[in-house]
Amino acid sequence: MLTENKVKEELNLAYVLSVAASKKFSTEITRIDSDSVDATVKYNGYLSDDSILHSPEIKLQLKATSGANIVGDEIVFPLPLKNYNDLRLRSTSPRLLVVMCLPENSEEWLRHSNDELIIRKCCHYLNLDGLPETDNTTSVTVKVPLANVFSPDSIYDLMVKASKQELL
Repeated sequence: MLTENKVKEELNLAYVLSVAASKKFSTEITRIDSDSVDATVKYNGYLSDDSILHSPEIKLQLKATSGANIVGDEIVFPLPLKNYNDLRLRSTSPRLLVVMCLPENSEEWLRHSNDELIIRKCCHYLNLDGLPETDNTTSVTVKVPLANVFSPDSIYDLMVKASKQELL
């Protein structure tokens, strides 16, 4: 039986897989997450006429929470120090933090019928590239803009930027 946190992780992954697939991107799931990468969104070929990279990809660290701490227009999220440090450093592929916000009541997380499958609420992303080192020892509070919705349109735009090396 899955714990509540594992259920959140699986719903987050299902969301990311669905969003990426809707734009014809493939997603590879990382079997062993030792580098703060849970999944990689990929495209085979040149994504646009002015792409400079063949087969761009974006690596994702997935986190999920129920009852998110939303202050103003941001999700205030405590990110484990290891993930913060891994995601803020420059790497060969862009890395994003993707935070899924679920309702507090687990009975509301997923609904289905013959006509639709609904995962309640959504994911938001944050690029931590270049953020400063910290003296914290366990976690770093990051602020994820609510405007950064992880959607079909945004993943397409992010992948185009990655193909042009504009998303570092």
